[in-house]
Amino acid sequence: MDRRTLLTSIAGAATVGACTAKEDGAERSGRPTLTIDSEGPGRWRIRSWRWQRGAWRPQIVRARRTGAGIAWSGPIDAADRAEVLARLSG
Repeated sequence: MDRRTLLTSIAGAATVGACTAKEDGAERSGRPTLTIDSEGPGRWRIRSWRWQRGAWRPQIVRARRTGAGIAWSGPIDAADRAEVLARLSG
């Protein structure tokens, strides 16, 4: 394999891998991982992801434990809400 062929195949692989276009219903594939980080006793920083305008966009949420349950400040993807509640309750 010569240098030109190698560079062409590397560039082609990078182009295909960077493509954000998805088929209908395929947006859940390749979804970034939900992250929950502790910020202290009873407080968390949560990074949820939402499919928007053809790419995954992060949604940063702060949560804290209250007497009534969990209080949220910020948007969280509806698909992640149940999983976050289960992790924070457990």
